[in-house]
Amino acid sequence: MRRIMILVLGSAVAAALFAAPAMGQGKSLGPPGDTIYAFDQAYRTVATPTSLPDNGPFDTIYVFPDCSDCHSVSEAAPGQGDYNGGRWRVVEASGITAQLTNADDVVAAATSLVDTGTHFVCPLIKA
Repeated sequence: MRRIMILVLGSAVAAALFAAPAMGQGKSLGPPGDTIYAFDQAYRTVATPTSLPDNGPFDTIYVFPDCSDCHSVSEAAPGQGDYNGGRWRVVEASGITAQLTNADDVVAAATSLVDTGTHFVCPLIKA
């Protein structure tokens, strides 16, 4: 029994030692996530390893190949119209070099919009 307690305590100490530097740098120990904008509001998201076939309803999420620092922008969000629960189709919006925060501005500013054929699931959580 003593051996099990030492093993458990040692594991907890090791986990704390590895977690402290990551948390001190503002990094989470949870699943990877990022910020997505919709309707001029920032949302958090949890990246899930999913890939969906091209059937059923999807909302559009815009990505910006010409702006590496820009976060994605969604045309939908929880509580806003026909939100499909985080089922996304990815569209590249070219020509955008600064952060936009709503889909109407993205569509107006983009020089081209190209459906990438990528479909996935991830939730939006109000930041």
